[in-house]
Amino acid sequence: MKEPIAFYLSGDRVFSEREKAINQFYNKRFFGEVVNGKLFLSLIEAAYLMEKGKIRVFDGERELSFGDLVELGRKRDDQFDIKLLVYTDLRDRGYTVKSALKFGSHFRVYRRGMDEHSQWLVWVVPENLRFSPNDITARVRVAHGVRKNMVMAVVDEDNDVVYYKIEWVKF
Repeated sequence: MKEPIAFYLSGDRVFSEREKAINQFYNKRFFGEVVNGKLFLSLIEAAYLMEKGKIRVFDGERELSFGDLVELGRKRDDQFDIKLLVYTDLRDRGYTVKSALKFGSHFRVYRRGMDEHSQWLVWVVPENLRFSPNDITARVRVAHGVRKNMVMAVVDEDNDVVYYKIEWVKF
């Protein structure tokens, strides 16, 4: 197994300046984004890669455990755990997963790499979430407007994920 690459905490992201990190994670697997020669990963991406043994994360000199990283994510997002669960499921199935905040969803999902446009917008919801039909309508409208399929990833109390495609139907 390759030696895990060191990343450093910076606000709500982690980064590495190593060219090896950019090649291994961004160029080959489409993780994160490169800004000014540094690869930045979201906390969800970092947690996924840390759990796979691919990276180590440091806050200054102190190495963070997987639990430490998840706890940081939870402080910033009360749905961090279920989003990480869905992110992991999609990545493990071979999809490329990116943020979709500007589309009002949690993730954009690409079938293979990023040579094409993403096919899906994924909205992660706990099974017991109460929401109005307008919540769904607004997301479907945005997805339709940007030519993507709207998918709701419902996570139950056993951490099982069920995906529902939601679309307009014309009669």
